Amino acid sequence: LYLISARAEGICLLERLFISYGMGMGFVSMGMLFFYFLGGEFSASRILSPWLLLIALNIVLYFKRARGGPPVMTEVRSGDNRPLAIFLTVGLTLEILYSLFRALIKPMEAYDAVAIYGVKAKMFYLADAIPKGFFNGVYARFPHPDYPLNIPLSETLAYIFMGGLNDQLVKLIFPLFFIGILTILYFGIRRFAGKTYALLFTFLLATVSQFNEYATNAYLDLVLAYYYFVSAVFLYIWFENKEKVHFLLISAFMVSLAAWTKNEGLMYCLINIGVLFIFFLRHRPEISKTTRLCMLSYPCIVLAVTLPWLYVKASANIMNSDLGAITPGSLNIFKYGYKIPPIFYEFQKQFFGPKKWNLVWPAALFVSAINFKKLFRGVQGYITLSLALALAGYISVYMIAIVDIRYFLRTSWSRFIIHFLPVVIYGMARILKEDLDL
Repeated sequence: LYLISARAEGICLLERLFISYGMGMGFVSMGMLFFYFLGGEFSASRILSPWLLLIALNIVLYFKRARGGPPVMTEVRSGDNRPLAIFLTVGLTLEILYSLFRALIKPMEAYDAVAIYGVKAKMFYLADAIPKGFFNGVYARFPHPDYPLNIPLSETLAYIFMGGLNDQLVKLIFPLFFIGILTILYFGIRRFAGKTYALLFTFLLATVSQFNEYATNAYLDLVLAYYYFVSAVFLYIWFENKEKVHFLLISAFMVSLAAWTKNEGLMYCLINIGVLFIFFLRHRPEISKTTRLCMLSYPCIVLAVTLPWLYVKASANIMNSDLGAITPGSLNIFKYGYKIPPIFYEFQKQFFGPKKWNLVWPAALFVSAINFKKLFRGVQGYITLSLALALAGYISVYMIAIVDIRYFLRTSWSRFIIHFLPVVIYGMARILKEDLDL
């Protein structure tokens, strides 16, 4: 992160820390995957040694480069309310402390966390490697054998540094992603609004019970939400600051790591690339040749980062247990019309489910209804398009999946919505930014 953004302005220290946390987890775990190709065993020194070269390079550059400054934050006095800001700050602090507390009071106990991710991490730790032939034998017997290994290998790394298996401390990985999302959301909003306004929307996200719960249960949905959200925010910021190429590069790396975290991340890679392409078509005359080359690097980065895992899956013939039985004839979604009612029935249950979501979805609908024209204006139009494509993607998978549709919906809709919830909150903040005095 420092290498690509040291001379550029626009990222403050806290943002750098939490971008670096997610980026570091993703690339160090991907480095551990290459041990499988090279036949090496895990150790802290071997895993970290390639990155020490990058650290040394950054130290040299630090003393030679002129450092960039933090982002320019918007100060809106009429929109700031000191007592409310203090209340929201205290509330956010309590939510963060509570998430850390809940992560530490018990070990992993949620089914997927234990049976899909945690057991792989333990196997890798006890074997000091990804065992030879693992993907051709043992791996196929796991539930969802095609799930990427970002978090299992990150948990293995944590065990290596702890010197043993500890299913409580390893869960600290997840609240840190939760804090990272809140940090990026706060500073993302601060670029166009005041402190109280940013705190209000950050507090709104932090107190959504479903979102908060997944910060501590060791599932991957909040981690995927982190990678997609950071990639989306910096892509939207780049749309307004095209000279700051490092924003575009951060977005590309982060959405690539979303695909290294969950299969759904591949969909978000396609969404970001599609939105970027539409942006290019609309603004082609004003985009320089240098900027065009930088835009071309986006899909190249995505391909380079996702290719190792795609190669593993293809070479070992690993298939998704829910979608592996799909044939070309299954792609005809029109013959699955009977699935539409249960899909939308389950969706409205989530939409009007205050026990899990408070009133965040009715509030988002209300804000969109009274500001309908703003949904398609400027950068907000790309946010709306991204959310529409995400919903369409999930609905398409429900339509073609060869599984019990009602069971699939009950077990997944409430988790899938988490993936784009932070983008919805960010979009709401942008829509209402012109009404700060209200």
